[in-house]
Amino acid sequence: MSRKPDPAHLLAMARPASLDRGSRVSADDMLAMATTEAPEELTRRPSRRRRPLVTALRFTAVATAVAVTTTVLVQSTDSEVAPSTPTLARTVLLAAADRIETANPATGRYWHTTGQSFAVGAFGQAPVGKVPEDVRYRVACTHETWIARSERDPSWLVVTAQSGEPLTRADEAAWRRQGAYRLGACEGAAGPSVGGVLPAPPFASRLDDKRHPEVSYPMVGATHVTTEEVMSLPTDPAKLKEVLQAWTRRAGYVPPTEQSLFFQAASILSGLPTTPKLRAALYRVLANLQSAKNIGTIKDPLGRAGAGIEASGEAIQIIIDQTSGELLAVQVPDGTGELTSWTALTTSGWTDARPSLPKTIT
Repeated sequence: MSRKPDPAHLLAMARPASLDRGSRVSADDMLAMATTEAPEELTRRPSRRRRPLVTALRFTAVATAVAVTTTVLVQSTDSEVAPSTPTLARTVLLAAADRIETANPATGRYWHTTGQSFAVGAFGQAPVGKVPEDVRYRVACTHETWIARSERDPSWLVVTAQSGEPLTRADEAAWRRQGAYRLGACEGAAGPSVGGVLPAPPFASRLDDKRHPEVSYPMVGATHVTTEEVMSLPTDPAKLKEVLQAWTRRAGYVPPTEQSLFFQAASILSGLPTTPKLRAALYRVLANLQSAKNIGTIKDPLGRAGAGIEASGEAIQIIIDQTSGELLAVQVPDGTGELTSWTALTTSGWTDARPSLPKTIT
């Protein structure tokens, strides 16, 4: 049976599904709330119950990592970005494809990324027998991922810092009535999911946990895939588009749309192992979308200037480094321009090093 894609769900598709692990409010629900109502009017819909993460972990930085190729995504933020007159999105995306295609093609054992993320949403907890009150809050986290090229090796999320706070005084009052539990969640490869109660950082969790296929990693949009499938994606834009559309149909969303292609490309670029030729091909797929819109030079959440591209009519944007062609950030603004979720990458690349993991592993 075919299903028509729900716009709120499609927004969530741009982020790996693993970021919903342990969440009481799914990415679908969080983005629906965040993009359709003002912060003072957010309500929660019923959502799927996820497995909570309960293991405290200690992370030791890998100071001696042997990088095969790593891109450091840092730019000067000293000056304000002057407003620019947008050229066609196609022009910007094709230029980014040409730049990134010349990057070092070497691969390694792990695709390693570091970054920061932010999201808003709602969560409530109460003693057994009592109905929890929703507390609307914002969470932020600093994280790194180790995505194994071979499925014989495990993939990991390591959270090194996280924070959470209620959105309003009313939310704070509800939070205190329920015991002032720790607010914070960072549950996936590309950003925090709102909801759930996780241990204080640093901690780590397994991304490819075969015991829980409903939240297994990786995913592209709403489609469960394997790392081998991602690494085998064609680099010819026309053939790549065909595969991505087939993946959309595999997930039950018929027919595939330009919006679903945009979200799929964003999820691969922001969280999955790729080669320069594949990243270039993804930009070329986006360049052929009539709905792709250049919103000009903007700053990402970390203050770095880049080319902003969005899917016309949808509240999701990607920001591209105009020098290297690398993706800087994926973000979702509300109707007022305030960001309701974002993920900013600071480094990404292949390495032959292995992650140094804490004593307790989820």
